[in-house]
Amino acid sequence: NPRGWMLKSVTINGRETIDTPIELRSGQKLAGVTLVFTDRLTEVNGTITDDRGQPITEYTLLAFPTDEQLWRPQSRQIMTTRPDQNGKYQIRGLPAGDYYLVAVDPAEQGEWFEAAYLSAHRPSATRFSVTEGDVKTQDFKLQSR
Repeated sequence: NPRGWMLKSVTINGRETIDTPIELRSGQKLAGVTLVFTDRLTEVNGTITDDRGQPITEYTLLAFPTDEQLWRPQSRQIMTTRPDQNGKYQIRGLPAGDYYLVAVDPAEQGEWFEAAYLSAHRPSATRFSVTEGDVKTQDFKLQSR
C-alpha cells in the first residue's frame, strides 16, 4: 500500500474478512472483493523514562489488541517500536480498536505473536483505545533496577 495509507476493510460478497484468513484452492477465482484504504492513520506516541526522568532506550514498546482472537502471527493489530536516544517512540497505523501497550525486552521478538507471551504481559500493560485518525500520547516511567 502507498506510504501514508493503510488497508481499512476487505469485504467479499458483502462480508468483512480483513482479519479472517480465507483459504483458496489452486485455480479458484474470487469475485465480489472490495478493498477500502484510508489515509487517516492512528498514532500512539510518548516517551519512556526511568524514575529520575532519564530516557530509556533499551526496551521495545509492544502494542497488542485486547481481543485475544487477533493474537496470531502477522496480525496487523500487533506492532512494536524502539524508542530513540531521547526515549521517544511512535507507533503508526494500528487499526481502530482497544489495545494494550507494554515495554518488553527486544530479545524476545520471536514471541510477540504468541498468546502465552501476550497473556503474561497483559497485567503490566497500559490499556488504550484508538479510532480512525486518532493521535494518543502515552508516557512510561520504568523503575530503575
